[in-house]
Amino acid sequence: MVALSLSLVLSGCSGFQNKNGETQKNNSTQLDPGNTDQARTGLQIKRYEIALFESDQSNLKQSLEKLVPEYSIFLGKGNFSDEEVTQLRSFIADGSNKAAYHEVSKQFQEIEELSINLGKAYEKFARETGKINYPETFTYLSGFDVQYPIKYADTVLIIALDMYLGSNFDMYKKLGIPAYISSRYTAAHILPDCVKEMAYPLIPEKTGAYTLLDAMIEQGKLLYFTQIILPDTPEELIIGFNEEQLKWCQQNESNLWKFIIENELLYSTDSKAMSMFMVDGPFTSSFSQESPARTGAWLGWQIVKSYMDKNNIALTRLTAIEHSREILDKSGYKPKKN
Repeated sequence: MVALSLSLVLSGCSGFQNKNGETQKNNSTQLDPGNTDQARTGLQIKRYEIALFESDQSNLKQSLEKLVPEYSIFLGKGNFSDEEVTQLRSFIADGSNKAAYHEVSKQFQEIEELSINLGKAYEKFARETGKINYPETFTYLSGFDVQYPIKYADTVLIIALDMYLGSNFDMYKKLGIPAYISSRYTAAHILPDCVKEMAYPLIPEKTGAYTLLDAMIEQGKLLYFTQIILPDTPEELIIGFNEEQLKWCQQNESNLWKFIIENELLYSTDSKAMSMFMVDGPFTSSFSQESPARTGAWLGWQIVKSYMDKNNIALTRLTAIEHSREILDKSGYKPKKN
């Protein structure tokens, strides 16, 4: 796989680093959170993958220079060396990337619905957080960036469309990506994935010992926040389960909680406990193969829901709470018995 030499590097919450290693500030879109007309018409999503792959290959350097004003987040200030042009030419010519671009061109020929829905999400995010500078939004081909399909840093949000081509896209199998992961590589997961990335910076980083409860509540906050911003999105899409997996969790909630309490895992910092309940996989060990992995995240979500039902606080106050024990103690959480 040919790596994209001018790829993005996340640089905290202040911006991305361009190819010259400089932090790149971007012009975010300033919209009125109370203006519903803006949300209905959506926002402009800039299609870097189209601009790059449809550029004049016979004079690529000149074509890239023309793209710099609009796509400086990817290309920096221009002034490309011959080596950089050669690397980008190789990226465009790579067979896997060409196949991905062909599929993106078919599946994402029109992205009006995504634009409208993302605009509405930005609007609600602004109302809940007071951040009214909407991020400048791009799509691109990442060269199959499995780890970071969405990149976000305050004023910029970037969507790797090659990571949302459907679970049956042949390249995912060739890369050895397990089905339980590629099942989330669908267009329907783009919106919740974007909101989760935007929510991450609002949750304080835990210092000191990191317990299973800390991990559960952290993920619970993230999922709850996403559900508030996207109230019409099915819960299985928010957490990345299928309908059967979500139903299994609902039917076995009390058993999951009982297992954690009886085995004294809630305040454990043991890696085995974290692996069992928080790490991705085909299923949760010690339970049936019908159980999804990451059941700890789902339980954390239920605890946070219970907390918010009993405590009338703003969403940003929830995300800012540093002590997971506080949320559990004030949640009155009692798992449902079936």
